[in-house]
Formats: sequence, structure tokens, C-alpha cells
Amino acid sequence: NHVKFLVVTLGLFASSHAQADTLTITVQNIVDRSGVIMLAVVNEAAFNEKGEPAVQAILQPINNQVVFRTDSILAGVYAVKVMHDVNENGELDTNFVGMPKEPFGFSNNARGNFGPPTFADSKFTVNGDTAIAIRME
Repeated sequence: NHVKFLVVTLGLFASSHAQADTLTITVQNIVDRSGVIMLAVVNEAAFNEKGEPAVQAILQPINNQVVFRTDSILAGVYAVKVMHDVNENGELDTNFVGMPKEPFGFSNNARGNFGPPTFADSKFTVNGDTAIAIRME
């Protein structure tokens, strides 16, 4: 049961007749500078892997945190999935029982029991300038 992320810089942009909002995401507690930080801003359908992320990004870890900002997201309810792809194979590596071997995080610092957290636990609202912080575990 691997969590996969597509490697795309930016996905869905605001259309010309809709007002775009700003979302700033600070990913904290990055221990290892190797590999890449991959994040996806998703609605409920994409959280459950039935839709495309609103925004995706790949960031190079330079110190113990990275900051991602987009001015191209529409107001709405989203969640953020983050993984530190240390070996740059494009997926969250897990052990034989499915526990992650690479650092990961979710918006609201949500944690699941015996699997990833739910969208309800991870969701937040973008409405105007919005800033969130996610702690890698």
C-alpha cells in the first residue's frame, strides 16, 4: 500500500473569471537534506485518489524547513499531503507491514490509526491569504 505522488510543478490554476487566493505551506522538522520534499494540495476526491490535486510541488530541502507558496489556488476546502522522498523513487517507501519508512505529514498535523488520516482530520479552508504549517514525522 504505497502512497504515490505525481511529479508536477503546478496543477489546477484559477480560471480568468475566478479570483485566485494565496496559500503558503511551511514544512517543518526536515531532518535529512537528501532527496526531495513532495507535496500535494488536494480536495476530498483527490485525497482519496479519485481526482487530480489542485497543486503539486517538488522542493529541495535546504535546511530543517521549506516554504511553498502559490497564488493560483481557488477558494475551497483542501488537505495537504507531504512526503520526504529521500531516495527519489517517487513513492513513500513502507516496511513489510505497510508502515512508512520515509518522513511524511498531513495538514493539521493529522495522524491516522493503522493508516493515513481522513480528509476530515486533514482539511482546512482556503479563503483569501492562507498559511499553514506541517510537521514531518
